[in-house]
Amino acid sequence: MKTLFPFIFFFTKMIASVRQREFLLAFIVISLIAAFIELSYGSVYVGIAFFFLCLCLLFFTKKSSEKKESRGRSLFLLFIGAILIISDIAYNFISQSDIQTLDSMILLLGLSLIIANTSGKFGDIGAFGTYMCIFFLIFFALLYIIPSKLSMNISHYYGHYFIALPICSLLNIFGFDLSLPETGTIMVNGFERAWLKMDLACFGWYSMILIVSALLSYNITIERFQGKKLLKMIFVMVAASYFANFLRVSILVLLTYFYGVETMMIFHSHIGWILFAIILLPLMYIFMRKEHTSP
Repeated sequence: MKTLFPFIFFFTKMIASVRQREFLLAFIVISLIAAFIELSYGSVYVGIAFFFLCLCLLFFTKKSSEKKESRGRSLFLLFIGAILIISDIAYNFISQSDIQTLDSMILLLGLSLIIANTSGKFGDIGAFGTYMCIFFLIFFALLYIIPSKLSMNISHYYGHYFIALPICSLLNIFGFDLSLPETGTIMVNGFERAWLKMDLACFGWYSMILIVSALLSYNITIERFQGKKLLKMIFVMVAASYFANFLRVSILVLLTYFYGVETMMIFHSHIGWILFAIILLPLMYIFMRKEHTSP
């Protein structure tokens, strides 16, 4: 964890002479992804820390000189927000279920609806969270829930053909004994025989949806970007997410191959967002330099 701070400081200094707001947006997305990954699969304390960091970045993103639209209080939205929070917590308590990514998004939506009724920068943060959660839930429904009801497992086919299959094919070339006994499952014949079952988080599905949702919400509530620029930023961040997840799964498979499942699980929850940050920050710097120098 400590090794990341010199890296972040170095790239922060690099963009001092360039436009900083896009780079700050990259940090917002990184902290969001880290927060949701840690809250759902890793350390709750680390997740809360990254979530707080995201709130701080959002708070200082909007210039103080910018005019703020006055928002009237909506008792209906306050009521809906409270109901979402209470209902989700009650459901998980009664069913004795753990808080997962979808639960986190519903809880955040409820909290955002409440905060959106305040004025000033906190209202902007609440509006950002509300739009982001709504976009996320819409994309999640369109890409996962509805196709699953129609027996169209788009996400699992994506994970199999774009993540598991190419990784196994690549590592098999280098002599590693791997196979794919079924869709989304990698069998590792190394230190121990292990079946690695991949879910939506392993596919990088959540991260990509979260990235697109966050960028669209930022564009609506914080700062407007031109259409082409917004699409370029979405492409850069989604590409970084894909390659980071591809590298993440490859590393986890190799750790399982050489050291077993128990060792692999130590790195399972944390390595994804770290690799995403390492890949995204240079890409964003290159993107900003190109935007800055273009006529």
